[in-house]
Amino acid sequence: MQAFGAPQHEIDRVRAQIERAALPKTGDTFGVHADNQRVVAAFVSLRSQWSYAGMLAQRTGLQYAGVSAWLRESVRRTDHRREIFAGLQLMEHAVLAYDAEQRQKEEG
Repeated sequence: MQAFGAPQHEIDRVRAQIERAALPKTGDTFGVHADNQRVVAAFVSLRSQWSYAGMLAQRTGLQYAGVSAWLRESVRRTDHRREIFAGLQLMEHAVLAYDAEQRQKEEG
């Protein structure tokens, strides 16, 4: 961002966003209902499939080509793939809504 002339306050803001988005540190735990374990595990496995746009590197959604390839390789049954994909989309929308909420707080 510096190479493209972004102001320091924007660089700091993006750095803070990245730090907030980091995975839980060792020892951090949270409960996941048994019905959701497969989707949460898939979501974590696919963390490298996010698309980012603009100088501020805002998340725009999951790369569905990579998600589809992962599902084909990792999940045997088609009905389970559909179920997991639906859960991934739900989590994706929640993350994007959270990101938008955080941007509003930072701007406002």
